[in-house]
Amino acid sequence: MRWHPWPPPPPPLPRPQAPRILAEQLAPLPEPLACLLRPGTEAPPAVVAAAGARALLDLAPLEQAPQAWPPWLAPHQVAAAERLAAILRRYGGALLADAVGLGKSYVALAVALALEEPFALVVPAVLAPQWRVLLAQHDAEAAIVTHESLSRPSSTTLHYPPRTCLFVVDEAHRFRNPDTNRYRALAKLVVGARVLLVTATPIHNRIADLFQLFRLFLRDHDLTALGVASLRLAARAALDVETLGAVAARLIVARSRSRVQAAYAEGPLMLRFPSRGPGEIVRAGPMPDDALRGVIAEVQRLEPPGDAAALFRLVLLSQLASSPPAFRASLVRYEAFLDLARDAAVDGRTLTRREFQRSFPRTAGEDLQLAFLPLLLAPGPSGTDDRDRDVVRGLRDLAGPAPDPKAEALERLLAGRAGKTIVFVQPRATVRYLLRRLRGRRVAAVIGDTGLFGDEPATRAEVLAAFAPRAQHAPPPARALETDILIATDLLSEGLNLQDATRVVHYDLPWSPARLAQRVGRVDRLGSPHDRVETVTFLPPPALERALAVEQRLAAKLVTQAASGAAQLESVAGPEAARGRLDWCDRLQRLRSGVAAPSTGTVAAVAAQATAVVLIVRIGSLVEALLVTDHDVRPDPGEATRLLEEAACATPIAVDCARLERAVQRAAPLVRARLAALEDARWRASDRDRLSRRLIPWVLGAARRAARRGDGRQLARLDALVSRLALGMTAGEELLLDELLSRRTPLTVRNVLAWHERLPPSHDTTAAPQAQLVAALLCGPG
Repeated sequence: MRWHPWPPPPPPLPRPQAPRILAEQLAPLPEPLACLLRPGTEAPPAVVAAAGARALLDLAPLEQAPQAWPPWLAPHQVAAAERLAAILRRYGGALLADAVGLGKSYVALAVALALEEPFALVVPAVLAPQWRVLLAQHDAEAAIVTHESLSRPSSTTLHYPPRTCLFVVDEAHRFRNPDTNRYRALAKLVVGARVLLVTATPIHNRIADLFQLFRLFLRDHDLTALGVASLRLAARAALDVETLGAVAARLIVARSRSRVQAAYAEGPLMLRFPSRGPGEIVRAGPMPDDALRGVIAEVQRLEPPGDAAALFRLVLLSQLASSPPAFRASLVRYEAFLDLARDAAVDGRTLTRREFQRSFPRTAGEDLQLAFLPLLLAPGPSGTDDRDRDVVRGLRDLAGPAPDPKAEALERLLAGRAGKTIVFVQPRATVRYLLRRLRGRRVAAVIGDTGLFGDEPATRAEVLAAFAPRAQHAPPPARALETDILIATDLLSEGLNLQDATRVVHYDLPWSPARLAQRVGRVDRLGSPHDRVETVTFLPPPALERALAVEQRLAAKLVTQAASGAAQLESVAGPEAARGRLDWCDRLQRLRSGVAAPSTGTVAAVAAQATAVVLIVRIGSLVEALLVTDHDVRPDPGEATRLLEEAACATPIAVDCARLERAVQRAAPLVRARLAALEDARWRASDRDRLSRRLIPWVLGAARRAARRGDGRQLARLDALVSRLALGMTAGEELLLDELLSRRTPLTVRNVLAWHERLPPSHDTTAAPQAQLVAALLCGPG
């Protein structure tokens, strides 16, 4: 057998020269998201402005018949009702926060009637008669739930009325604190229903307070597409004011009076408001200056137990600023508190809440309860201080009968002025004190639920009817009951129409400028019979002001309210100009009409001084307005509204397609971040409801067992439950879950499924979020 050698291998082929890649030759990949934001056809600027406005406002297409509103609404009220109806359809809740006296009750009733569904009113007890009259005038029926009923601990089981589809919550600012009984009761009551919140002063301290109200009807993740990934974090002021304001405006109708007068002056119903000048200032103290300085120095020596000594002294000084009787009453209560604390210390125990409430009942004033409660809750045995007891005895002697320059100034003021006057005070002791001093001047008072004609008791309704028969739709009172001066606490500062009066006197300063606005709103209202109304503010003398710093506190809060976009601003000196930061949606409504535009991608360019591109982009189910400038890309619906307004009547120019493409490319990362946040919100439980994080693994274990059994129906139910737990919840849904987990009986999957299936359906989260360009506007030199 012969062996043949293998043939020799062929010569190697020459290797190709590898290409050289230089850094300067690298180019970025095309932005894939820009394909989804592709512009469409060109259109006239007015059409593009209308398309952008309707998208941002969530209004129905132009081809749909407009809602017919009742003829008893003024033009500015029709615009508000239309906007609120759109917000309710889109978000399940809305906030009507027009300035005081613009007829919010009529707007709220019109919206409720337009929905043609059962509705209920949640109102302060003092306003219930006023709402009943309004319902009767328009042949409407609604159940009424009072704020006071929700404040009771028994309200935790309130489920009333069962078929309600809409809750109208008047004076809704009372529900901005989630730690109160009334907030928790309302949150559970409105689960599954629409919520229309009504208040002229939604912002008392910061704009983040609004998001506690929004949590009544929005789930924690519902505003993710607008840059608020968690309402819970927004309510803690974890986001900047600009972002919070831009998002809050989507859910609010908040027009200042100047905005309404400028935009809706013409119409079948004349907008007539009384005029107001700067407020009058009276600086006076409750006792002569020398005595006052001595009392202040002694108050500063008090050192009550616990960590609230500074707060206690502040509240005690505020009682002094009101009147000598209010101050003396507070001293008596503090002395009784010291005696109770001493007895408790002897027994080696802390004071009980029952003992505390005997010393400081609610009728004594919320400020006193707030100041003393930390003393009750101080850890360890309650101690006493004999020095404080000695100081209190000395203070009672110093605050004995003496001239009262403040009350004397009020007497002179009332003697020299015509017209009816409301005098607002804070402590009830001051109400009774002024009632005695002004006896013989046709004076009456309202204290809580009761009224007083001098020393004669009466109902609150009788006093209000005697003081303001025209506004209260009451017959003229008997001559003996005719009333020119009404003394009242701030319980009367909300919602009531008392425009028979021409003057409001702030005898005591509140801690919030929003309360000043509410007081003035009783007389400074649309349709007032007076040509002019006025305010008089009593300020403490310098020594007392240095100790209280109430003017400084009010000024700081006013700055915060102005920055947050409050529709009405009131200082101790009178009305302040509102900035209107939340009224851009109202301005967009003026642009909404026009020729119907294509559903997506409408483009226009106009000659303008500002160089910017406005991109109206739908992200998921919500619409955002992005502003692209030479310097940055940011969501700015307020500035976008201004540019759309100018474009509606500007000269059109040719669209620069390259510039538009660059703007889209620059905006794409922000849109991508929003889409990623939406995707993350579908399954991320962090920054969501804390209870759900513990439940999800447990439910998944039950789902695996159902899968092994081949129980498809149970598996589908558990899958829906996991989806709900992964998403956020409304405040009420979370509270109901908390109650379920707090039960003494062992928790089962059946219990959690029953909780889940009683709630309204959660949103479908199976589809990936999408982005779409709705409209684009290029602004720049022609």
